[in-house]
Amino acid sequence: MLNARQMSSQLAPSHLSNDDTDTRSLDVRVHNSPILSDDSNSVAVLFRCANGHFLQATVESKNGLDNGVFDTVSFLTPESLVRVTARSVAHDTDFDITPIELCDIHYLSAAKTPGAYSNVLHGASGEVLASIQSRTKLIEERLDNRLLDARVPATAAIFKLFSGVHELAVEYLKLHDFYHVPTPALVGYEFPGEEDDLFTVPYFGRTARLAPTGEIHLGMALSADLERVYDFHTVFRREPVSDGRHLTEFTMLELVFNLQHSWIEILDFADSLLVSLLHSLQSQDKYTALTNTAKRLYPLAGTFKLGLGKSGKLPRIRFNEAKTLLRDFIGIESDDDKDFTRSEEAALGRFLASEESHVSPPTDIFFITHFPKHLRSCNIYPSDEQDDTTQSFDVILRGQECVTGCRLLHSAEDLAAAFANRPHPIEPETPEWRPYMTAHEIGMPPWGGFGLGINRLVQGFLGLEDIRETVLFPRDAARLLP
Repeated sequence: MLNARQMSSQLAPSHLSNDDTDTRSLDVRVHNSPILSDDSNSVAVLFRCANGHFLQATVESKNGLDNGVFDTVSFLTPESLVRVTARSVAHDTDFDITPIELCDIHYLSAAKTPGAYSNVLHGASGEVLASIQSRTKLIEERLDNRLLDARVPATAAIFKLFSGVHELAVEYLKLHDFYHVPTPALVGYEFPGEEDDLFTVPYFGRTARLAPTGEIHLGMALSADLERVYDFHTVFRREPVSDGRHLTEFTMLELVFNLQHSWIEILDFADSLLVSLLHSLQSQDKYTALTNTAKRLYPLAGTFKLGLGKSGKLPRIRFNEAKTLLRDFIGIESDDDKDFTRSEEAALGRFLASEESHVSPPTDIFFITHFPKHLRSCNIYPSDEQDDTTQSFDVILRGQECVTGCRLLHSAEDLAAAFANRPHPIEPETPEWRPYMTAHEIGMPPWGGFGLGINRLVQGFLGLEDIRETVLFPRDAARLLP
């Protein structure tokens, strides 16, 4: 028994000849309602393979076949899953549609007659593919009917590329001696002044929170002498708006490790990991095939620019340099005391991706480093340059932040002082913060790391407008189903 990918490949025109009499079996979806001829002596139906290829069959009522085949085909309902046995026939029509001679057919799962939702994104021959604007407007309806929507190969390709990022990242981390440490999704700590950012849940007479990050527990793992650890996991943020940019539940790759010399080790490792991931997505056959499939609905897929400098690394721009770019080269007045707005990130992204950029070869990804202290967490290591900056960075990918990284304080005394000096102080002796303080008191190594938002990486790589496209079952402020 061949799967859909194998059979549709073998049934493609390049494999056909007039004397091709091989019969093959595969499982396919019924794409449309069967069309009965005017004299009721033949019926035509279009089948759809999982990879987007179509098979066209016309069955005659008096063609020598068991009449049961004709009767079965006549009453097929769209989206039903059937097993067909067929042989291909030579033709000169669209490559995406292969005419077949249907020998046998059996129901595997009959679909009920579709309701109001009509999937218009498969783009079979003769079907008008909705415009990009229309597809954007369809997003809520598509998410409400996500399983049918995910049968569109271009949509499924997004999820498969997401899985590919996971595969590639884990492989890369394994090569660099990282250990996977699962971090808890239920935590007891909270950040004073940021309570509204977390989800709380009752927990056996206590209050627990859904973890917004794995950094706290990964850091404690370093105090246990695990040296290089990561978690690829779901995290939660109480994002109150549904804007296509934020999710309440999303996937992060977070990693931390012991530092040997300086925080530049964190920058260099983030650089090498990202370049490796993106280069693999752009060069390995199975990922380029998925990107090409996605391109049918998402025109920016396959256009990502990985611009590297002469050193083979991504561009690195200091925070104050990025502010100067905004003012002097892009024409946006930007306050040096404030973080980048969404529109400023997007403007920087467009500028560095353009031929006008003098910073580097055109690129859709770059670093911004040395953020001011007042814009970063209290436990981030200050810069060695005796200024008001920190050993921290963001990575901007297609105009939005997708990575945040830094070196973190490892001295228990420094950490306690930083907690006390927060605008909303953290009391280190409270039960929820005591384990983290203990990890520092018993000898925390110099350390740091970063968090990579996988949803934003996939969104930016493919040029998707809405981040919910990256998740089979997305969750945001407005969506708890399906």
